[in-house]
This record gives sequence, structure tokens and C-alpha cells, in this order.
Amino acid sequence: MYVDSRERSDRPREYHVRRRDPRYVSSIPVTLQRFLRYGPFATRGMTLDVSMRGLSALVCGAPRLGETVVIALSLPGAPPDAPVEVLARVRHSSDARTGFEFYPLPPIAQRGIQHWIQELREHEEKLFPFPYAGLAEVGSH
Repeated sequence: MYVDSRERSDRPREYHVRRRDPRYVSSIPVTLQRFLRYGPFATRGMTLDVSMRGLSALVCGAPRLGETVVIALSLPGAPPDAPVEVLARVRHSSDARTGFEFYPLPPIAQRGIQHWIQELREHEEKLFPFPYAGLAEVGSH
């Protein structure tokens, strides 16, 4: 392993994350269907966060990077016997966490995920209100 010692610094480097869509913390059960050499294989997991472009989850048996999977989500407010299925690609994978990027969503899945995210956003705003929201309203009068 090559290590360049010229750029050694005692200061930690800044870490900038640029996301296209905000992520919301949520834990709901998921079923992951993988297509292996010997046939389809289903495993279970729990979501960690979600956005309109993908989600991360803790799943039993980490899938391979680049693998295409079907994720069945039992969205909040939807009947438990009618999960929404989405096609996704594995963007990163480890024993601790797997990140999935959705392929273009069918309309029913897109509406369901948008509704789920809206509920999460409203819940988050109640828990962590923006401290200056009241000042902006006062200053605009």
C-alpha cells in the first residue's frame, strides 16, 4: 500500500457532502430480492434513511457493489399486505450499511415515497424547529 507522507497533517480534513436530495432518518422493514447464480434470493433488512433517489439499509448478507436488486417497502400508511416494489442499484455495501440508488420509479412508488418523505419532514420540523423561523415572520411585517 502506497502512503504519501508529504501531505501529512495533524488537522482533520473537512468533509463536504453534496446531495441532490435531503435524506430523512427512518426505520421500516424491507425485503431485498437478489438474483444470484442459483436463482432469486430474498433477505430482510431495516432502512436507515431515505431520499427520493435512494435509501440506505442494514440488510442480512451485504449485496455486491453494482448489483441490481428489488426492494419491497411496506410504506407507512399503506396496507401491510401491499408493499411497494422498487428496482435499485447497490451504490456502496458493507457489513454495517448498504446504500441503494433507485432506478426511475413507477408512479405509484414515487407517490408513496413522496408521501413517506413528507410525513418524515413534518415530523422532523416538529421535533427540531428552525430557531429563526419566528424572527423572519416578525421582520416581514
